[in-house]
Amino acid sequence: MKSSILLSLSLLCASSLAVARERPEPLPDQRDAVSASLQPCPGGLERFLPGDYYFCSAARNYWSGHPGMARESLKDAAAWASKPAQYALGIMYFNGDHAEKNRPLGLAWLALAAERHDPAYEPSFISAYKQASTDELAQANAYWLQLKATYGDAVAGPRAERRFTRAYREIAWAVDFGGSVFIDGLTMPENPHLLGMQSGFSLARYLQVQKADFFRGYDSRVFVGDATLVPISTVAPRAD
Repeated sequence: MKSSILLSLSLLCASSLAVARERPEPLPDQRDAVSASLQPCPGGLERFLPGDYYFCSAARNYWSGHPGMARESLKDAAAWASKPAQYALGIMYFNGDHAEKNRPLGLAWLALAAERHDPAYEPSFISAYKQASTDELAQANAYWLQLKATYGDAVAGPRAERRFTRAYREIAWAVDFGGSVFIDGLTMPENPHLLGMQSGFSLARYLQVQKADFFRGYDSRVFVGDATLVPISTVAPRAD
C-alpha cells in the first residue's frame, strides 16, 4: 500500500525545481500503482501514523483532481512530521505547481523536508537554496521560523511518536498473549496488501516496520534550533 501512495504523489514532485510543469500524467507502466493508491486510505492507520494516513489522503485528492484538498491533507500530514508531505508542499509552492507560486514559502517547506538529510529531499533543498535571491532567502527564513514551530521535527516528531506509542500500547496485550486484533483498513483479509495481518504479533511487526520507515533519519536532524535555515550555506555556498 505505502509504495503505491509514495509513487502516486512522487509523480507530483517530479517536476523540475526551475520550471513549473503541468500536472504529471502517470506513465503506462505506473497506472496500476496509481490506481492502487486511489483505494480508500485505511482509517485505522490514522490512529498510529497520521502522517502516513493524511499523506495517503493527499495522494487520493491530488489524483482525483482536488489540488486544494490535497494541499490541506499535506499540511495535516506535515504537522505529524511527514517529510514526504513537507517536500511535496515545497515543490508545489516553489514551482507554483497547483498552488500560488511563492518561492520563499516553498524553500521554507523544503528546508523542513531536508531536516533529516534524507537524500531523497536534501538535494532539492540545496538546488532551491542556490537559486534563491538574497531577498527570497530572508523571506524564506521568516517563513521557516514560523513553520518549524508547528511542523519542525522538534515539535512534530515527538507529537507523532506519542501518538504511535499511545495507540500501540492499546494492542500490546494481543502482542504479548498471542491474541487477534481488528483495526479498520489494516486487518481486513480482503486487503491484498495486508493479508495475514490478523494476529497481534503480525500487526505489531507491520506497524513497527512502518514506524521505522516513517521516522528514518529522525535522530540525525541538525536544523532544528538554529536561528536560520542558512546552515546549509556551509554545504551549498552561493555566489551572489
